[in-house]
Amino acid sequence: MTAPVSASPPHPAAAARPERPVPVPVEPWLFPAPHVDVLANGVTLLTCDRPGQEVLSVEIVVAAPLALEPRDLEGVLGITTSALVEGVPGLSSLDFIRELENCGATLGVGAEHAGLRITLDVPVTHLGRALALLVDALREPLLPAASVARLVRSRVHALTRNRADPERRAALELHGAVFDPADRRSRPARGTEETVRGIDRDAVVACHRRFLRPAATTVVVAGDLAGNGTEATLRRVLNAWDGEPGTLQAPPAPPVRDVPAVIVVDRPGAVQTRLVLGRAATARTAPGWDALLIGNHSLGGSVNARLDRELRETKGYTYGFHSRLLAVVQHSLAVVTGAVETSVTGDALTDVRRILRDVAEHGITAGERAAAVAQIVDAAPLRYLTASAVADEIAVLVLDGRAPATLPGAFRRAAAVTVEEASAALREAFAPDRLVTVAVGDAERIEDEVREAAGPPAGAA
Repeated sequence: MTAPVSASPPHPAAAARPERPVPVPVEPWLFPAPHVDVLANGVTLLTCDRPGQEVLSVEIVVAAPLALEPRDLEGVLGITTSALVEGVPGLSSLDFIRELENCGATLGVGAEHAGLRITLDVPVTHLGRALALLVDALREPLLPAASVARLVRSRVHALTRNRADPERRAALELHGAVFDPADRRSRPARGTEETVRGIDRDAVVACHRRFLRPAATTVVVAGDLAGNGTEATLRRVLNAWDGEPGTLQAPPAPPVRDVPAVIVVDRPGAVQTRLVLGRAATARTAPGWDALLIGNHSLGGSVNARLDRELRETKGYTYGFHSRLLAVVQHSLAVVTGAVETSVTGDALTDVRRILRDVAEHGITAGERAAAVAQIVDAAPLRYLTASAVADEIAVLVLDGRAPATLPGAFRRAAAVTVEEASAALREAFAPDRLVTVAVGDAERIEDEVREAAGPPAGAA
């Protein structure tokens, strides 16, 4: 027979629960401060230790502005940069690339209005060999005539394709309208088909001799640099590069043309219209840049920003409409861009201008500012987890002409931007009555409504 189970005694009164802890606000992340050193040959070395990042990222930045290119050979700096990896004495192009691959390295090259960039990612154990190959290429490249001719043909084909791409074509028209015709920034960074066709080996050799020099070069290295001899390797290899002394100075640029305009590029039968609105705005070196960064993110810098919410989510005009800040020498370009179905071109442009006018009159909201800070400031530690992301940001700083000391506190400055400051910066950069409007599409169907929606030209009654 089972014994009866006695009733459980009543539980004592539960102790009072402690109050829920209140999260402490997290301080904005500090970008790691690069260490600055100037080598005997004039190379500026910026190193940034990122413990555990055993694949180093090396950015070689040559401050050779495209404004120094001969007018009839524009694009030659880009061709020269690409030709550097076409072999060195004792190594053909194929052998040069094979040697880099044996080091586990990847390489990228490019040219922009502020200068040239060569990017090398390599395991720390093979840094010395891979970097020595690059220094050989900087000091004494082969620059074979056949390779230069191949690069020229490839670049001409790429430029032709770019003119057929609606977004790239709109960007070309915008640059041409914002910058004076005498300004190098008014023309493509990679040259035009006509100027590139005139480039040959002699032009590339002359370009290399004139522009590729240690004193005009900054080398950025990010990764695990402590206790592995990397610092000594960098100095030994980079000091082996000798070349022309002195830095390079671009001529002063003409003033930008801050005049509204409407440009329609005809694409007969196009089912979409690419819309681009823009004007020259403040540079990253200016005091108001942090406020503009927050303001731009609120306007159209993310999928949750105002442009995308209204034009994509509410109206269904587009798959995406955004605003961007594109760096050019001494300025940025404040740009609003997106593609819409041809039949709603006028309506979409009217709504874009309505949104810009509303921002100009009323500014952004506290919620929009908070969302922008969360995505720019709070997410910074995730964006800069890798050595390559850190090195890229420092390389951009060098091209902008900003001092390395300004980088660590960048996110604290952004977090301190107020709603009023962001609104004022946005109002100035995206002033709706001072924008150039470019539409690439079927002109027969869109031209009248684009001109009507964009408003009367400057000086019209």
